[in-house]
Amino acid sequence: MQRVLFIGGPGNISSTAVEAVLARGDDLTILTLPETDARGCRARILRGNRDDTELLRRTAEEVKPDVVVDFVCFKPAQAAAAASVFAGRVRQYVFVSTVDVYGYPLWRLPMPADGKIRPQLSQYARDKHECEGIFRSARDLPLTIFRPSYSFGVPFVLHVFSRSGGKMLVARLRARRPVIVPGDGTTLIHAGAAANTGRMVARVVGHDRSIGRAYNGAHEYVLTHDEYIGLFAKVLGVEPQIVHVPTELLLPHEMKLIPDNLLSELTRYSLCFSTAEFMADFPDFRYETTLEEAAAEYIRVHTAAGSIPAATDTYEDRIAEAWRRAAAVFRP
Repeated sequence: MQRVLFIGGPGNISSTAVEAVLARGDDLTILTLPETDARGCRARILRGNRDDTELLRRTAEEVKPDVVVDFVCFKPAQAAAAASVFAGRVRQYVFVSTVDVYGYPLWRLPMPADGKIRPQLSQYARDKHECEGIFRSARDLPLTIFRPSYSFGVPFVLHVFSRSGGKMLVARLRARRPVIVPGDGTTLIHAGAAANTGRMVARVVGHDRSIGRAYNGAHEYVLTHDEYIGLFAKVLGVEPQIVHVPTELLLPHEMKLIPDNLLSELTRYSLCFSTAEFMADFPDFRYETTLEEAAAEYIRVHTAAGSIPAATDTYEDRIAEAWRRAAAVFRP
């Protein structure tokens, strides 16, 4: 049995990582925010903010972890503080980064974990990339980097027009309202089930072979954007009313018309990430949750909770109607 400390969780990805680590008999402690809902979690829970370096130090002294898994390190200052606390104390430090550190367009499809890195598009990705560098340069910190691709679960589903979850997507599909897909629908999105991604994280915990390695955490196959929308439509039993609008027409207006969206990051380039490094080291890993099962659980839970909103008129309706009128006028 080994002592494992999760910084952050239980959350979208970390929930199944928690269960997988506990199932194999490890002694798991989670340091999480006071407001995090950890009801039903079987791990030991410590409350506090990871930005408190002294709290991190006390936690390290109290828990004496063999392995730390850092799910919520987003800023370079957080990485520097964690490295200063845990260097020389642990057998392994797993930093949960992001595939966005590769920068877009990707150097290669599928993108290997050791591929060429290009300038990142978002501050989030730039910060994660800098955090990786800080952890790599820390002395006596046996490091594993895990880079999840987009992973959806009950807390979190992406739609290109919103970072706030997929509830409006579900509402629009149910109401047979138009759903905008930028481009022609064939751009790739590497969506996965968060349940599988969490199990991948848990698989690297405590394994010496993963120290000094970086892994992509992604699903076993990739979808087009049309197929991604169709996934949720299939679970709902509806035909999606997809309207394709050229991405180039949407981008100049993205932050004015559609604040806090993911157009630049998710729709301009095809995203596909190789898991060859992970599968070579852990060939017995199996994807236990299908994308359809993950989508169905999201819809079931939020429908039961009454959290799916009404599908009222939005900018998406206006964009779809404007594009239909323009296409009718200019069609050869």
